Amino acid sequence: MIDASFDHNFSLKLQLIAARKRIAALESGDMFRRMVESYEKQLYLHRKLIKKLRKELTDAHLETIRVRNIWWDALIEAQKGYEKSLSDIEKKEESQKWDALRERDKALEGEKEWRRKFYEAASELEEEKGKNLKLRAQINRDYNSSIPSSKSKNHKKISNGREHTGRKPGAQPGHPGHKRKKQTPTQARIVLPPPEQVMQNPDFKKTRRSIVKQMIGIRLLLDVQEYQADIYYNSKTGERVHAAFPEGVVNDVNYDGSIKAFLFLLNNECCVSIDKWRQFLSELTSGRLNISKGMINSLSKTFAEKSEAELQKAFNDMLLSPVMHVDCTNARANGESAYVFVCATPDGKTLYFGRNKKATVVSPALLLKIIRASLSIIMNQLFIIMVPIIRNALHTFSVI
Repeated sequence: MIDASFDHNFSLKLQLIAARKRIAALESGDMFRRMVESYEKQLYLHRKLIKKLRKELTDAHLETIRVRNIWWDALIEAQKGYEKSLSDIEKKEESQKWDALRERDKALEGEKEWRRKFYEAASELEEEKGKNLKLRAQINRDYNSSIPSSKSKNHKKISNGREHTGRKPGAQPGHPGHKRKKQTPTQARIVLPPPEQVMQNPDFKKTRRSIVKQMIGIRLLLDVQEYQADIYYNSKTGERVHAAFPEGVVNDVNYDGSIKAFLFLLNNECCVSIDKWRQFLSELTSGRLNISKGMINSLSKTFAEKSEAELQKAFNDMLLSPVMHVDCTNARANGESAYVFVCATPDGKTLYFGRNKKATVVSPALLLKIIRASLSIIMNQLFIIMVPIIRNALHTFSVI
């Protein structure tokens, strides 16, 4: 215990002596001066080091700028060399392109010349064929006169000797109508379901009456499809309704497209008279199907009206052809002179137009269509020639 206490007291005395010396040094200012001198020395060394580092940084920055300028000059020289070589290649390609275009124009001119010669030869061939046909017709006819039969002195229109009554053609008031004869159905009768109006309204009551309509077709055998729609009577409003019949089922007896197309082709394609049409259909159906002449006679007009848009489109397509051959021949319509214009193109398309008289002045609508077609052909050719020039100009502007 005594040794430990002694050591502790001795340590404290040493610490006290060191503290007193430090306090004395601080009170006299020697220690502070030494600290200030040490700080100033270190500050000087740091400033010197900073100055040295700044100088090195400035030198490195200048060296970077110098190296960058060298690389930039080298890059500009390389770019100039590349642009020069590219310009030489483009000039060479442009020269080759224009040479190719000139050769192409020469080939097109040659093609036009050969096409013109071909059309001239084809026209001459058609003329020679016409002359040959005319000469053969003159050789084979049984009279020597060159006057057409339509201009013969004895040629007259067959006059109608019936007395004119002043009444309009068609059915007359009070005259019993000649209705279409209903046929015996060849298939099971189709009973149409009640309309939705009847199903939703309980006031409608089914009556004992029905409406029966037939759709008659032909398949070498008489094909009769019969539709039946029950009539419903509203006891409160007195309204009568029935189910809607399918499209085309309007009259009590209707003829579908098979009969109409068959009759139309017999007259226009096979040149069969109307009486023979009726006789032929009557014999096919064992005398059950006798169609009126008026209905048969209206088929050509109906077909012409429905095909007018298609004929107009076909004629517009023919106007786009580089060449269209047009010829005119005489005809007779109702005992009067008429004209048939034949329009044909080299690809085989042909259209016939009937006119009451030969027009000496082209209609404005037809003239406008011809001008539009010609302008369309010219613009197409001009577009083909101008496309390379426009592309070259756009490329030049993009490089600039």
